[in-house]
Amino acid sequence: MFRNRFKKEYLKVWEGLRRFGTALSHFVPFLRPRKSGLFLALVLLLLETATSLAQPWPLALILDYVIGAEPGTGTPPWPVSGQVLLVGIVVLLVIISSAGRTVTAFRRYLLSKLGQETVFDMRDALYRKVHDLGLDYHGARRTGDTITRVTSDVKEVRSLLVDSVVEVGSSFLILIGMLVVMLWMSPSLTALALVTVPFLFLAVRRYRQALIERMRVVRTKEGAIASVIQEAVTGIRAVKIFARERDEIDRFRKESRDSLSASVDSSLIEAKFSILLGLVGGIGTALVVYFGTRQVLAGNLSVGGLTVFVSYLALFLSPLWALSRQVNQIGKSLVSGERIIEVLTAEPAVKDAPDARPAPPLMGHVTFKDVYFAYENEAGEVLRGVSFEAEPGSRIALVGVSGAGKTTVTSLLARLYDPQEGCVLVDGEDVKRYTLKSLRDSITFVPQEPMLFRATVAENIAYGKPGALIEEIEEAARLAGADGFIREMTEGYETTLSERGESLSGGQRQRISIARAMLRDTPILILDEPQSGLDAEAAEAVEENWRILTEGRTTFVIAHELRLVRNVDKILVLEEGRVAGEGSHDELISSGGLYARLYALQEQGRDTVR
Repeated sequence: MFRNRFKKEYLKVWEGLRRFGTALSHFVPFLRPRKSGLFLALVLLLLETATSLAQPWPLALILDYVIGAEPGTGTPPWPVSGQVLLVGIVVLLVIISSAGRTVTAFRRYLLSKLGQETVFDMRDALYRKVHDLGLDYHGARRTGDTITRVTSDVKEVRSLLVDSVVEVGSSFLILIGMLVVMLWMSPSLTALALVTVPFLFLAVRRYRQALIERMRVVRTKEGAIASVIQEAVTGIRAVKIFARERDEIDRFRKESRDSLSASVDSSLIEAKFSILLGLVGGIGTALVVYFGTRQVLAGNLSVGGLTVFVSYLALFLSPLWALSRQVNQIGKSLVSGERIIEVLTAEPAVKDAPDARPAPPLMGHVTFKDVYFAYENEAGEVLRGVSFEAEPGSRIALVGVSGAGKTTVTSLLARLYDPQEGCVLVDGEDVKRYTLKSLRDSITFVPQEPMLFRATVAENIAYGKPGALIEEIEEAARLAGADGFIREMTEGYETTLSERGESLSGGQRQRISIARAMLRDTPILILDEPQSGLDAEAAEAVEENWRILTEGRTTFVIAHELRLVRNVDKILVLEEGRVAGEGSHDELISSGGLYARLYALQEQGRDTVR
């Protein structure tokens, strides 16, 4: 039984060391550029340890050689008077104390600087990785959890890499130094002092795992809280419209209450541990004081020596306490570290092939060949053997009920996802042979929900073409029917929009989005319900500029208003992931298929496409 328990504990320790080693292997590259600074911190740490060990000795010298508490101990080995010796010892005390404080302050400043630089690099790498990962990754995770990993989890790992490692090193150095001096002074008292150490390690083992588990819950709940806040703030319009403020507050309070409970539990565990440590330390100190006093009375130890020994014992418990706290901190930080490693080691499902090359100037000849696609963790295939061809410069409408696969087709064209079977070709070349950036630089999206940022109107229009001239921006806005209302703004094109463009109407946001597409001027254009959210006047303006916007571009239109696609070159009717029909408006009407039924119902004023 004892053997099995020992084996279990051994495996647990080994697993902890393995996790710590794995984490360090991922984070060492962030420390490597700062190795000279860390070496200097180590030197300062050695000096700090030396000053800590020297602190009790001036008082011991005063007791033994100035006050002369015991017979025969008051005669100093130096030929100076007691007064001169006292002044010298006091000066030494000031020097030791000042040097210790100075070294500690500089060491803390250096580590703080190194830590902040490490956080910067790590957060930068993590944020880059977040952008590298595809929609499949982000779609399976809560946004707030990702935000928490980039913000608070990085800070926890900083304490693991810099603070915890240095504190553990400091504690070990002090412990070793004190043990050497204590053994030199009195081996028997040192043995008494070490009697309590096994109990301290038992206390650490008892509370460490429980604390790590509670902190894992805390970190998870913090991610959930961030997600609740992000969702509510992003959808604040819907929250207000449906008067759901109280429900959102209750949802926030529930997640926050769970986090509070886990945090309180972890604080309670630390408090119990502190009490137990104080009890064990008190017993150890009492034993040393009792037997040390008897040695002084027997003349085997001076009063100053006992003073140094008791002082060291207090210092001895302090690094042990620091070590135990750092073990707990390392455990908590490892939770955050593993969450960060999960992001850093995640492989994007869509990435450049080893032999990928930049796409040449594209004509826009698009071909789907027997394409099958299913979203991860979702039952059933969205596309089932989709095949079609779009000639360069042609206008293709994608029509079908909700869930038919219209948006998926355009997502595969831009390689936001890759099909499980079949291939997507542009100008006769599989899109996987092109680099992602060069392919997407040749495609422009006009989404159903315009993506506007807290920036000027000009910057929002030029988002897809950084460095565009103001004349180009104004021309694109004019073609999109946006120039008029933009010039009526306080600062015209230099007016800063609110977040997500909430200061504009839906129609104004859509027209700015269309102006962005016109300015970008790519050979392939994707319009996702371009008239969605527009008032009658804006919709008419978009329809008037329809030909200008799509002229010479291979255009895919996901349209709710079927009247907008009556004059396109080809209409693809998608049904349950298959192409149920294709042709012109007149051909599909005359065939009497799904398109004809949808069009007839819409003409009757019944919305069936969505």
